[in-house]
Amino acid sequence: MQNLSVYFYGIGGVSMSALAKLCVRLGARVCGSDDLDSAVLTELNTLGIKTSIGVDYVALDKCDTFVYTIAVGAQNEVVEYAKSNGKRVYERAEFLGEISRRYERVIAVSGTHGKTTTTAMLGKIFEAAGLDPTVHLGGDALDFGGNLRIGDKKYFITEACEFNRSMLALNPDCTVITNIERDHMDTYTDLADIEEAFYQFAESTKNVVIINGDKIPKKPLKNNAKLITFGRKNTNDYYYKNISQRGGKFAFDCYYNGQKLGNIKLNILGEHNIENALACVAIARFLNISFCDIVAGICGYSGVNRRLTLINCDNGIAHYHDYAHHPTEIRAILNTLKLLNKNRIIAIFQPHTYSRTKALLCEFTECFYNADILYLLPTYAARENFILGGDSLDIFYGINGKQNCAYFSSFEGLKFELDKVLKKGDLVVWLGAGDIDKIAQKYLDSLKSPRA
Repeated sequence: MQNLSVYFYGIGGVSMSALAKLCVRLGARVCGSDDLDSAVLTELNTLGIKTSIGVDYVALDKCDTFVYTIAVGAQNEVVEYAKSNGKRVYERAEFLGEISRRYERVIAVSGTHGKTTTTAMLGKIFEAAGLDPTVHLGGDALDFGGNLRIGDKKYFITEACEFNRSMLALNPDCTVITNIERDHMDTYTDLADIEEAFYQFAESTKNVVIINGDKIPKKPLKNNAKLITFGRKNTNDYYYKNISQRGGKFAFDCYYNGQKLGNIKLNILGEHNIENALACVAIARFLNISFCDIVAGICGYSGVNRRLTLINCDNGIAHYHDYAHHPTEIRAILNTLKLLNKNRIIAIFQPHTYSRTKALLCEFTECFYNADILYLLPTYAARENFILGGDSLDIFYGINGKQNCAYFSSFEGLKFELDKVLKKGDLVVWLGAGDIDKIAQKYLDSLKSPRA
């Protein structure tokens, strides 16, 4: 990539910024723009990547390659400008595919839930085994200090997102599919359509496909790739038994085809992470990593930011944040928090996108049962315009009367309510994939300000 110059349009995105940093390391000249300033842009600037708020056409004109995020759409005027001016134009997922082909072995982790955790945990296992993987993430791994670990050219471990069928731009050697559920219904027509897209992804894999055998239909692959299953049931190749937990952190016995391999203790919260760890065991053993190194990697794994992150614990009130934005994820998080706190759990939820809220509305009205109080914030639009039936108020109307629930259209209203209601012993969890982490921090900062 020594002679390549790349302009990233939407460089502040988590995957885009990781790709930008990786390109610099590979020898390319990199610049880019975003709509809003952020800590990500500040970090990129310190690495010598010139960024701007709004498009810098002078910088764009000097580049030969243009990468854009699908959030802006292929018909965007800036994308059209790049095409008409002779740039090599890639959507983010396409460019990720191009980058991946520079590595000897590509390991892709996909699925509706657990991609970031499984990808980062796998990277930690490779480290424990003395390997030097390059790891591309859709979140900030605490062990890697961000969304990218730069290693040698042998192993490239990456998330493979299913939105807009992005994972189909990859042609991996090894694929992990953690689970398949209804999501991104702005991309897919129904669950069968989603399953077919994942099957196409599996068919594009060269060596091995590892799937959750409890949650994904097992279909023969025509590409001669080996199919390995994992899950709780002992009909899977890899399965687990004898679960125990202490303080929300789980341990389990790991089995392979009836043979006990050993006990694994997770260093992160949540029973749902047992299956993420088991997926890592399966792929790592296929790649001849010893079980001892696998256990060391999993036990040493510290987690990902915005995944059950404790962000404050003052005055006897604990505040957590989690990226959960799908009903299944929300149920898993609240189940875990119930183990940590015998007092009240107050959940504050910001739905992510109108299309998801509308498509999964019934599920959203039923997934908060472990919260003693639920506060709803307006839907985070992300890339979308308003869709009737996809607003947070629709969740409120579906829940109201069944449990203690309120809707707040403003931060001030939420703050007033929290100041009035919260008491020592409460556990507050801020849930969502939008900017709810910033809303949470704004509230916590307000507690430090002297009252009038």
